[in-house]
Amino acid sequence: MNKSEYIGNSLFKYYICTVRITSIIVFIFLSVLLSAQNQDSLQLKTNPDDIVKAKTGTLVHSPKKAAILSAILPGSGQIYNHQVWKVPLVYGGLGALGFFVYDNNRVYNDYLTQWKYLTDADPNTNVRSELQGVSPDALHNAFSTFRKYRDQCIIGVVLLYAANIIDANVYAHLYKFNVDDLSVHFTPNYNIYSQKIYPGLSMRYKF
Repeated sequence: MNKSEYIGNSLFKYYICTVRITSIIVFIFLSVLLSAQNQDSLQLKTNPDDIVKAKTGTLVHSPKKAAILSAILPGSGQIYNHQVWKVPLVYGGLGALGFFVYDNNRVYNDYLTQWKYLTDADPNTNVRSELQGVSPDALHNAFSTFRKYRDQCIIGVVLLYAANIIDANVYAHLYKFNVDDLSVHFTPNYNIYSQKIYPGLSMRYKF
């Protein structure tokens, strides 16, 4: 195996490892999310104490406050909305993406340094022994790839941070929404003209 193939295999193995870890994290998040739906439904029901406060005009559950809290400290808006179970999801996602940002940046800087050593024509700077004989193009491709991975993870951090704010704001709007009044049913519909049965979706809301 030549040096270029060694770098290519290293990139491929690192990519597979990253995909697997990310998939595991997403699977855990979805599992926790689904298992918490029953608890979430109970939290959506109106609290009798809130009804009393609402009648006196003293109750204020502000979507703006929830969004600001999550913007200042991710997860705090979810706590304000009484959704503490979402906090580990927020910090788990941010922590995982933060690790990938750090690790991809570390590997990127390492390959960039080795590329500079290889192309600076300075006899006092030499690439690592396992990279000797590698072409400048191969090293350039390596550090460019990890720079792309790092940038994608940074975008992921920004998107997750924004999702944390949006989630807090939207749920604050639905804080006193009673899910028992909303029902969704899948029912077959018969078309008298084509004489065929089609799947149908109906939604009902009690006022």
